[in-house]
Amino acid sequence: MALQIAHNNRDGRLGGPAPGLVEVYVLFVNTTNRTVDLYWVCERDRENIYLTLKPFEEVRVNTFSTHSWFFRDYYTGERMHVRSRRIFQPVRVRVPKNPQHPDQLCDVRSQVLIHFPIRSLRENCLWLIARWLIRTSNTPRRVIAGYNIPSTLKQQLLLLLTTIESYSRVAGTRRRR
Repeated sequence: MALQIAHNNRDGRLGGPAPGLVEVYVLFVNTTNRTVDLYWVCERDRENIYLTLKPFEEVRVNTFSTHSWFFRDYYTGERMHVRSRRIFQPVRVRVPKNPQHPDQLCDVRSQVLIHFPIRSLRENCLWLIARWLIRTSNTPRRVIAGYNIPSTLKQQLLLLLTTIESYSRVAGTRRRR
């Protein structure tokens, strides 16, 4: 990706950011085949859904270095990653405006690739089964109880079902606001 000179969204009447805040310019890119919810956290324990990206979509965002970001699968709530981490902390990127004057810097927009988490084969299979059960069965817990598999796998599947169901309820409420 070529460097993009970044510009803020303000029209100048509001002034700059509050003292101590460092504005950061990013381009979030959903590299997965999943629809992903983008969340930002500006205050402790307060998650704000920012927007939803469809597979392979991107969005330009002006944020601050104090804002943490994380990403969840729209349907299951599974955490997606950036640079193999669950949380993205923006960092200001500046480059020289002119090679003749390296002390004159300008902000550039950095590309942030949202990707699928690295999982073990076991985790991958459990997620696939849980997603499949939710899509195809009205009684997924009864189906799991009937599986002839170790009880630890049944417990993990039930935990994933609970995670997916609770995320669907909570995220649905946030999206309606």
